Amino acid sequence: MKKTLSLLLLVFIVGTTFAQDRPREKRGDQDRKERREDFRKAYANLTPDQIATLKTKKMALALDLTDAQQKDILAINKDLATKHKAKVESFKEMKEKEEKPTVEERFEMKNAMLDEQLAVQTKMKNILDEDQYKMWKRSQHKKHGKRDHRMAARK
Repeated sequence: MKKTLSLLLLVFIVGTTFAQDRPREKRGDQDRKERREDFRKAYANLTPDQIATLKTKKMALALDLTDAQQKDILAINKDLATKHKAKVESFKEMKEKEEKPTVEERFEMKNAMLDEQLAVQTKMKNILDEDQYKMWKRSQHKKHGKRDHRMAARK
C-alpha cells in the first residue's frame, strides 16, 4: 500500500512539473518584437498624406464621422503628419551628428509640442459634436497613457 501511494505521489509530482508552461512574458516575445519592428519600418516609409488618410479613416470608424468632418480632420492630420515627419528627420540628423539638445532647446520643443496639442484640441472641439469629442479625448488619454507606461518601463 505504501509503495502504491508513493508511486502515485511521484507520478503526480512529475506530471505536474512537466505540465508547467514557460512564463507568459517569454513566450513568443522575440516574434512580437520582430513584427513590431517590421511594422515600424513599413510605417516609416509612408508619406504624410498616407499616414493622415489612415488616421482619419480610423477616426471615422471610431467616431462615426460625417463626410464634412472627415475632410476637416484629414486636413488637420495631414498638417500634423507633415510636421511629425520633419521632426523625425531633424532628430535623425541630430543623432547622426551626435548632438543633444540643450535644456533651453528641450524646453522650447516641449512648449511648442504642448501648444500644438492645445491647438489641435481646439480644432477638434470645433469639428466634432459633444459625444464624438468625449470619445476622442478618451482615446487620446488611452494612447498617451500607454506611451507613458512604455516610457516608464524603459527606464
